Amino acid sequence: MNDAALRTRLDAILLLLTTNALLLFGIGFRYAREITVGVAVLAALVGYGLVRGRRSGALP
Repeated sequence: MNDAALRTRLDAILLLLTTNALLLFGIGFRYAREITVGVAVLAALVGYGLVRGRRSGALP
């Protein structure tokens, strides 16, 4: 499999995962707003920690 085919497949997978996450957050905001906001904040904090850790060289 060449690079172009692999990138196309990975782009399709990323699009499906993003769509799935947005759909789940949409359903969550409708039926369980507090929990969904909590999960979103937790995910943002973990993501921020990973980005800051990579910039400072703390993570491999």
